[in-house]
Amino acid sequence: MKFKNKLRNSLKNILKEDELLFLPRGFQTLGDVIIIKLNQKLFEKERLIAEAYLNLLPKIRSVYVNRGKIIGTFREPEKIELIGGEDNPIIEHKEHDVIYKFDITKIMFSKGNINERKYLASLVTTEEIIVDMFAGIGYFSLPIAKHSPVERIYSIELNPESYKFLVENIKINHLEDKIIPINGNCNIEVVKLSKSGIRANRIIMGVFPAPKEYIKEALTLVGDNGTIIHYEGVVENEKYLMLFEEFKKIAKKESYKCELKTYRFVKSYGPNLYHIVLDIFVLKN
Repeated sequence: MKFKNKLRNSLKNILKEDELLFLPRGFQTLGDVIIIKLNQKLFEKERLIAEAYLNLLPKIRSVYVNRGKIIGTFREPEKIELIGGEDNPIIEHKEHDVIYKFDITKIMFSKGNINERKYLASLVTTEEIIVDMFAGIGYFSLPIAKHSPVERIYSIELNPESYKFLVENIKINHLEDKIIPINGNCNIEVVKLSKSGIRANRIIMGVFPAPKEYIKEALTLVGDNGTIIHYEGVVENEKYLMLFEEFKKIAKKESYKCELKTYRFVKSYGPNLYHIVLDIFVLKN
């Protein structure tokens, strides 16, 4: 029996027939907590609904409800609240043998990017130097350090809350010898790395919206033999070339030439909108 049917059956004597129709179709599991979205018609019954989840999922300790969107410069959850179970939003979520520790009420974690996190690690070759701009809690840095022969990753994160967990996650996963965390704005910290002589084999620009205002600084890290830049954004249908042309225009102005090696759709982001990653090879003219 599908979980939704089990949930309906457990609540059929508690909710009205029309309320049962508005029960969530699914939920997000992070560590030992789940996050659900509830129709406002069910808000008054949310505690009872949370108890049903806890009874049906004995390994889950807490149920949270997501009442908002991802907002602000730091891409933070707008409003995630406890509705049942233990009041402790700090979790440890394991994925691809990597442990991510973070506060679910303050930090976004997209499970829809799971394949991309694994795939990037598979591209890295021996002794690469990588700069992970907008590193967050180590979304890409951790699996790359764990599963590839990378030499060094410079992981830059501005949000102090995310940076705190980035540092902790590096220690939890025993990756101190591969990842150097940096707390600061990428526009400043990337230039500092460049001036110190760092040249990257690979640069990760994994943030929304597409970070075109950081392209100029990222280009200062391009090596003599060229650099692969993973550039992310949201596009409508198949309009990924518009994203590449945006990047190419800025690079050309800074005297760099670009080649789009490949691209991939990561996940749906809304009606006719898709999260896409461009793998762009960049070389100084």
